Amino acid sequence: MAIRRLWLAAVLLLAASLLAGTAAADGPKQKLNAVLWVGGHSHDFKAYGEILGEALPKLIAIDITVVRDGAFLDAAEVGKLDVILMNHCFDSDRGVLNDAQKQKLLELVRGGVGVVGIHASYYSFVKWDDFRELFGTRFIKHGSSNVFVTVRITNDQHPITRGVPSSFEVKSELYESKPLAEDCRVLAVAKEKGKDRELPSVWTRDFGKGKVVTILPAHWPEAYRVDAFQKLIANSTVWAARQAPTR
Repeated sequence: MAIRRLWLAAVLLLAASLLAGTAAADGPKQKLNAVLWVGGHSHDFKAYGEILGEALPKLIAIDITVVRDGAFLDAAEVGKLDVILMNHCFDSDRGVLNDAQKQKLLELVRGGVGVVGIHASYYSFVKWDDFRELFGTRFIKHGSSNVFVTVRITNDQHPITRGVPSSFEVKSELYESKPLAEDCRVLAVAKEKGKDRELPSVWTRDFGKGKVVTILPAHWPEAYRVDAFQKLIANSTVWAARQAPTR
């Protein structure tokens, strides 16, 4: 009798598992599947990962895995990613990405996986030209990192900027880039506090089927605790994702 009960319990457990799997596959997505790729030099990437890893799940439905190199691209389940958040600063791909991983990254984005490139990420891997195509520009220089930067929204009708204040400040450095590609859509500009010159600071671009968002502020960890900045990153993550969650 005990064996029969154990057998019946096992059958019921297996059936429940299969039903749950079918519902997950056929039903609406409950959470985004994301990686937050941090690492490199000149920034407190440990703090970035901790702050965003805690803040974003409070704002949007998302599961985040923090990674520090391209090894995540070798996993069989990498094709299930909805979005890759990049917040890194690597001069070279040496020890970070091999050739197969580089091609896999580009294939994923072309296939529909979104990218949110934050701060220094858009000038990582300076000799990898295909990586530059994700963002549609190249880094030129930045000013002092010990200043406050005022971010001003220029398109408040886009899903990325909805609910974000028309302007806000973060402690950062102002990045200067080469002219953006014609298909880049600027959503916000930024300037050093007390100065007049504004530069593109937030923009979007398509890369195959993938949607890419570039967000140039901010340098210091306290910037990532600013509510408006967190909202901007959260909105960007949902917009760029291959499939938005249901809540």
